[in-house]
Amino acid sequence: MSQPTQPRPQQIWKGPLIAGLCFGLAYGVAQRLLSFNVTELIRFGPGFDVQVFPGTSLESLTLRFGDAQAEIRGELQELERQQEQEAKQRAEAAKQAEAELQRANQIEPPREPELPAAPVAPAAEPTAPPQSTPPPPPAPQL
Repeated sequence: MSQPTQPRPQQIWKGPLIAGLCFGLAYGVAQRLLSFNVTELIRFGPGFDVQVFPGTSLESLTLRFGDAQAEIRGELQELERQQEQEAKQRAEAAKQAEAELQRANQIEPPREPELPAAPVAPAAEPTAPPQSTPPPPPAPQL
């Protein structure tokens, strides 16, 4: 039987070396071509022009409808003013209710709750100690 042939240690490094040299050469050529600015030498056809994004811009909306932010702020201020007035009205109503309650308490003095009268027990008489009753006779055994 013949033994399988294994690559010799001197031949193992040749494959990666050749691949690395090829990649390095391609990288160098690509860098050199890009540094020459090939686009000036070769025309690839008409380029794309920068076009406006479709739709309405914020600037055109502002010019068309005016400064809507000030109007919104005005509505918010009016809403805050209304809420403050409502809060003041609630506070005044609470003060009036409290004043009426105090006037009602001043007219009618508070009454203490009356407890029902406890019945008076007659004087306790000395009682005789209870007489002990004899235990019942034992039942006859059969």
